[in-house]
Amino acid sequence: MTFDQGLLLALLGGMLAVFVLDRWRIETVALAGLGLACVSGLVPASAAFAGFAHPAVITVIAVLLIVEALHGSQIIIRFGQWLSGLGLRPAGLLACLCITGAVLSTVMNNIGAMALLLPLVFSLSQTGGYDSRAMLMPLAFATLLGGVCTLIGTPANLIVSNTLKAAMGQGLPFLSLFPAGAVIAAAGLAVLLFWCPRIFPLVPAGAAGDGPEDDLFDVRELAVTQGGETVEGLAARLQGRIISVIRQEAHVFPLRPQTELLPGDLVFAEARGRLFTPLIAEGRLAPAVKPEPGEALTRLAVMPHSSLAGSRIAAIADLEELDLRPAAVTTHGRRHEGRLADLQLLTGDVLTLCGAAGAARQLAEDHGLIVVEAASATTPESVPQASPVPLVLFVAGLVVAATGYVTPEAALGGTVLVLALLGHLDLRVALKSLNWPIILLLAAMLPLGDAMETTGTAAMLAEALAVHLVPGQLLPAAVAMLVIALVMTPLVNNAATAAILAPVALQTAASLGLPPAPLLAAVAFGASLDFLTPVGHHNNTLAYGLGGYRFADFLKAGWPVTLAACAGAIAGLALFWT
Repeated sequence: MTFDQGLLLALLGGMLAVFVLDRWRIETVALAGLGLACVSGLVPASAAFAGFAHPAVITVIAVLLIVEALHGSQIIIRFGQWLSGLGLRPAGLLACLCITGAVLSTVMNNIGAMALLLPLVFSLSQTGGYDSRAMLMPLAFATLLGGVCTLIGTPANLIVSNTLKAAMGQGLPFLSLFPAGAVIAAAGLAVLLFWCPRIFPLVPAGAAGDGPEDDLFDVRELAVTQGGETVEGLAARLQGRIISVIRQEAHVFPLRPQTELLPGDLVFAEARGRLFTPLIAEGRLAPAVKPEPGEALTRLAVMPHSSLAGSRIAAIADLEELDLRPAAVTTHGRRHEGRLADLQLLTGDVLTLCGAAGAARQLAEDHGLIVVEAASATTPESVPQASPVPLVLFVAGLVVAATGYVTPEAALGGTVLVLALLGHLDLRVALKSLNWPIILLLAAMLPLGDAMETTGTAAMLAEALAVHLVPGQLLPAAVAMLVIALVMTPLVNNAATAAILAPVALQTAASLGLPPAPLLAAVAFGASLDFLTPVGHHNNTLAYGLGGYRFADFLKAGWPVTLAACAGAIAGLALFWT
C-alpha cells in the first residue's frame, strides 16, 4: 500500500464515520472531504469542480427541474382527487400509492418522485382520516425499489454507467437495468405491501394505538390565562417539559418545579400535540399566536433540500416580509432550549405559521417546503387547470433518451429548455427549490471516486477481493459486490456508496477476467436497497421526520423487504446479467 492509497482510505473512512454520526449536513462533509483531497494532492486542483460538469450531475439537475414543472402543473392534485373518488379499501389505496411511487421513480430521480407524491399522502391523510405513518415509510421504500429500473431512477445508476463509459467507451444502455430491476421491484413491493400494513395498519389516525403523535412533539408558546398552576404541575398534565417562562418580558430564573405560573406569563412548552388541546379548552392556557380575521394556520414540512434546513426561525427574514408568525414546531423529540424563535429547523420538522395562506404557500415555494395542512382545504373548483404539456414533454424526452441516439443528459436538458421557453417552468423559482444537498454530494464524491482509480486504491482493494473469488465465475463476483454495497448503503448515501465501489467493481472484473457491466450493475442495485435505517437515503430521512417513526421501526419494517429485494437482485443478475 502506497502513502497516497493509505491517505485516501483514511480520508474516505473518516468521511463514512462522519456520515454515520449524522451531525453535519452530508453535502458539507462531502465538500470538506473533497477540499482535503485537493490540499493533500489526491485530487488535482484542476479536477476539483469537474463533478459539476459530470453527466450524472447534469441529468439529476434536469430531472429535478422537470419534477418542479410537473408539480406546478397540478397533475398530482388531479390524480389524488381521482384516487380518492375510487372508494378503494385501505389495502388497495396503499398499493396504488406505492405502485405509483415505484413507477414514477423509474422515469425520474426517486427523491423527486417522493417529493412529488408527498402532497398526495397528506391529502389522503386529511380527506380519509388515515394515519400518515402507514403511508410515508412504504412510499419511501417503493420509490427506492422503482429507482433501480432505469439509468435516471437514482444517481447511483448514473454513476456506475459513467464509470463504465470512462473505462470502455460506452455506458449502460438506458433500459439495460430494467429486466433485473423489475424483478427486484416486484419482489420488494410484494413483501412491502404484505408486511408494512401489519406493522403500521392503514386505519383512521388514533385507531391503531400509537399513532405518529406518540413520537412527534410540538414546541409551542402559550399564554397563561389562569393562575394557580406550578411548572411541575403543568409539565405533568402535558406529560412533557416546560422549557422556559417569560414574565414581564424577562426570563423567570431560576425556573424551579415549584415556581407558580401567573396570568400573563408566556410558557414555552414541549409535549405531544394532542395533549395541549384539553388545557386550552379548559381556558387555563391560550395560544400566544392566534390567527386574525382573514388569516389561517398553515403547517409546512422541511424537506432535505429546503434552504431553511439548519436555520434558526429568528433568522428567516422572509417571515417578517410575508407577515407570517411562527406558532409551533413539530419535531422528532430532540431537546430544545430557549424560545421558539431560537429553534433550529431540521429535515422532517413541521413549522406551523400564522398568517395569510397565500403568503405561507409563497414561503413554501421559495424555500423548498411542502404544505402539510392548511386551515381551509382546497376545493376541486379552486385547483388550477391541470396542464398535460409538462408530462407530454417529459415522456418525449424519455423516449428520445431510450433510443440511445441522444444521451440522457442532452435529452432531458432539452426538455427543460422547451419547458422554460413555453412558460411551464420558472427557472428562477425552480433552481431555488432544487435538492442542492444531493447535487453537491454527487459533485463532491465523483472526483473522490476518480481518485480511487488514479491512486491505484481501487486496484488494490479489487486484488484483495479477487483472492476470495474464482476467476471466470461471474455470478459469485456480482453477488459479492451486491452484498458489499448492501451492507455499506444503510450507513451512507447511495450515491457515495456507488462512487466509492464502482472503481472497485471495475478493477475486480479486470482481475477476474470478467465483463465489468454485471459487477457495476450489482453495485447499483445494492446501493439502492436501503430499507434498514433512516439515514442512508434522503427519502427514508424525510419519512422518519414526518412520520414520527422510531429508528427501530425501519429495522422492523425493512428487514423482510431487504431480504426479498436482495433475493430478487440475485435472481435478476443470474437471469439477465450472467
